[in-house]
Amino acid sequence: MFRRTDDLAGRGARASGQRTRILVAGPGSSTTIPGIIVSEIVYAMAQSAPVTRVEVDLGLDFTVGLHRAPSLAVAHHSSNGRSVAHLRAPDSARFRAQAFKEWLSPEVGTAIAYAWPGIDNSWVKQFVQVARAAGITTVVAVASLPSSSRVRAFTLADDVARADLVLVGDPDDATALVTAFGGGGPVVESHRALSLSRRGPYSSQHQITAFLPRDSTATLSTLLAAFDAIPEAWINDYHLQVVMRHGGQIFPEMVANSYHADHVNLISKELTTPSFEELCATSSVLGVADPAHDSRAFATAIDFGIATVVLSNTTLPEVGRSYVGGLLADLTHPASVHVALIHALRLAELSFPSPDAWDELAQRLDESHRSRIPAARLLESAANAG
Repeated sequence: MFRRTDDLAGRGARASGQRTRILVAGPGSSTTIPGIIVSEIVYAMAQSAPVTRVEVDLGLDFTVGLHRAPSLAVAHHSSNGRSVAHLRAPDSARFRAQAFKEWLSPEVGTAIAYAWPGIDNSWVKQFVQVARAAGITTVVAVASLPSSSRVRAFTLADDVARADLVLVGDPDDATALVTAFGGGGPVVESHRALSLSRRGPYSSQHQITAFLPRDSTATLSTLLAAFDAIPEAWINDYHLQVVMRHGGQIFPEMVANSYHADHVNLISKELTTPSFEELCATSSVLGVADPAHDSRAFATAIDFGIATVVLSNTTLPEVGRSYVGGLLADLTHPASVHVALIHALRLAELSFPSPDAWDELAQRLDESHRSRIPAARLLESAANAG
């Protein structure tokens, strides 16, 4: 942990007053990974305080490669009835600054900005400056990506330098930021909820493993149709494993008659726990059809941080609350399953945080919101650092 010592008296003064609302700003809608992570922060904080979410999109191309199929976590949030105010920031810097001044009103106690390395984060500096001028505690949460580097950390340093607290996912990113601040700067901490570091070495081979209900011809038919939609020119990089208990010859025949049959393996035997975990760990993405609340496959996906497509044609499944890596696909439409699997594969190099990690992050942010980083605590930390 690293802390800054300047402006202690001013921040101590900000600790007073009745400021209960939290304002969370970040890029992307519910169809992007950054947007889903902002949603997780928003709904985690909404359990203890009124929250307003501000969506900041500075260009049409900044989320290229980050779009995804419908999010399972967001579907759960949408169904829980918890009220969160939503706003969209203007594209113009001048009008955006005016909007921030209006939204960062006297009832706001904490302003949280979420930054995604590699896209335009210029709005973060503007957001922090307006919040500080209004006497509001400022927190910047920064994603740590597999491609994050010391250069990117230095690039973000100027945007986040005036915040009270900066949270990153990787300790190396935290060290790089502190170095960039040159001994001053905000409090800098690492937190696992913000880490999307790769599960293993990148591979161009895409292994899809799907867990289907016993003897379900309809589910297998939909999955095979979705897999067969992969262009023939690409198929050598793809392989599908179908884990399904079955009786009779119809299921092997269905696989044999599929267009990409040479790239499909049907597994019907009972898997031991080590074999099951190895199967999941070596998979790029998982597909799970209508998982129960105690689904072993989905629980293992969370443990390994694997992007997982939930295949369902019924009500919203119980699994997937607060799991960023969960996608939804409609089992009645092979095209929906195909899109979800392809989007999951695009994210296969990421390791997604578990629901427990978001709970921990919410506690840390709630602590910052309630304490508003009083001056005495800053002085004590500065003395310890010195």
